[in-house]
Parts: sequence; structure tokens; C-alpha cells
Amino acid sequence: MADKKDEFREVRNKEGGFLKEVIEKNITRKLIPKGMSWFGCMGGISLVAFLVQTITGIFLMFYFVPGTKEALASIQYITHYVPFGWFIQRIHAVGPHVMIGMVIGHMVRIFFKGIYRHPRELHWVSGSCLFILTLLMYFTGNLLSVGNMDELFTIRLSFLYAVHVAVIPSIMGLFMGMHFFMIRKTGIYEPL
Repeated sequence: MADKKDEFREVRNKEGGFLKEVIEKNITRKLIPKGMSWFGCMGGISLVAFLVQTITGIFLMFYFVPGTKEALASIQYITHYVPFGWFIQRIHAVGPHVMIGMVIGHMVRIFFKGIYRHPRELHWVSGSCLFILTLLMYFTGNLLSVGNMDELFTIRLSFLYAVHVAVIPSIMGLFMGMHFFMIRKTGIYEPL
């Protein structure tokens, strides 16, 4: 029995060592370029805003019902009866404004510094696509808000909800993966 425990610890240490090595090599031991300022971190802040929107959105998914009669009632339930539901809902409602502001700031910085030029042209294209997807997420989320609940609209509510929580985020995830992969290859100013 002791041999099995030792064997398990050895395998776990090898896996943990491998994971630790990958994290150190690709994340913790990377140096930040000397010219980087807070204004240069807007792309990362946009990612954090996206993650906050994802986390709060997943929380809201547990309570929101995209039905004709149930949508308004579920939002009222979240706001009044779910502990801190009003807070999570407000973060999810204000977060897109922060995210759009950070994405615009990021794109303005990239444009005026000329970082979109060779070899980073595809960064600009994927970033522009992410900006358009961010605006689509904002638009679909805004249509799902309480102020837009009327009888004619709620017929399409389920479809719009599916687009907002599954289709657009999946496409955004693909574009983010491409964007981050290209940044890893060519770097911000220089290869990372």
C-alpha cells in the first residue's frame, strides 16, 4: 500500500512540476516591456472586464428565464430576493460600458502608436472583430434588459438570449484565442 502512495506522489509531483514549469516559462518569468504604461494595459483590462461579465452572466443564467411572461418576473426575483442579486445584476449592466471604453482606448493607443503595422496587421483585424463582437454583445444584452420587455419582442427573446449567452461569446473566445496567440508570437512591441 505504501508503494502505491509513493508512486501516486511521484506522478503528482511530475505533473505538478510540468505544470509549474509551463506556468513559469510562459507567464511568471516574462518581463514587461520597459515602455509599458497603464494606458498600455487597456487590452488586459478589457480581458478582465470580459471575465467579470462572464462570471456575472453565469450567475444570472441560474435565475433568468427567457420566456414571454417569466423574463420580467425572473429579473425582479434576482433584484429583490437573491442575496446580492441586485449587485451582480448592476455589475453586469454597467460592465459593458467599462469594457467598451477599455477596448476603444486600447484600439486608439494601437492606432496612434502605429503598432498595427507589420508584423501585427492580423492583431488589428482580430481586435477589430473583437470590438464588433463586443458591441453586438452590448446590443443583445441591452435588448434583453427590463426596459425592452414588451409583448411583440418577447417572442424572439429565447433566440436573442441564446445568441447573447452562447453564440457571440463562443465566437469571441475563438477570436481572443487567435489574438492572444498572435501576441505571444510577435509580442506587444517585441516578441515576449
